[in-house]
Amino acid sequence: MTAPSTPEHVSLHLRDLRGKPHAEVVIIKRDTEGPGAVGICYNTLSLPDWLSDEQFRALNPDALKAEFGGDGIWLNGPRRAQMDEASAEVLDGGRVTSVGGIPMQIVAKVRITDVRMFAGTRPAYTPVEVERSTTWVFHSGQPVHELIAPDGNIYAMQSASLIKDPALAEQLPNLGERLQMPDGWTYRVRTPDQDLVVRARDGVAHVVLDEFENNYQRED
Repeated sequence: MTAPSTPEHVSLHLRDLRGKPHAEVVIIKRDTEGPGAVGICYNTLSLPDWLSDEQFRALNPDALKAEFGGDGIWLNGPRRAQMDEASAEVLDGGRVTSVGGIPMQIVAKVRITDVRMFAGTRPAYTPVEVERSTTWVFHSGQPVHELIAPDGNIYAMQSASLIKDPALAEQLPNLGERLQMPDGWTYRVRTPDQDLVVRARDGVAHVVLDEFENNYQRED
């Protein structure tokens, strides 16, 4: 099976997301020239909440490579959403695709400079551009977990990763004590007194990962 390429978009608005289990499979396809690649992101967030962590962890990356004709697979999950609401566009007309038996939709594409690195160990604290149209809303009075970069840019955690630590989502208030951040980076938790809205601008979101693969989007 090849990944769908229909350009149609479907707009969705999702509520009550905070803490919702979800996961993503990124099918990485190498460029015809050079070491770069594109990652096609299949995600479960907008679909019924029946996915179990065990089911996702049982996926076979080699079987997915063969099925989708990929050069690499990133099993990006299980995860727990940290925003309260989301508006997003899904690609391929919103079609639901079975990815190893799990219903998913294409939500984004990401440019990857080196397929060998991204299909293995993802680079931490390195901004990556993700092609998507999303708006995350973090409700006032709810905690927001943020990374602050040396250049002053602030990144809000959009989802907590359980890839390396299945209990990490319960440890976010003290996560800063565990992170081995490069010089100039800081982690903080704050409770905004008004809704925080984080948007992808002009179809591009600027995202960083920490070493646990929690993902954060830049607040513009």
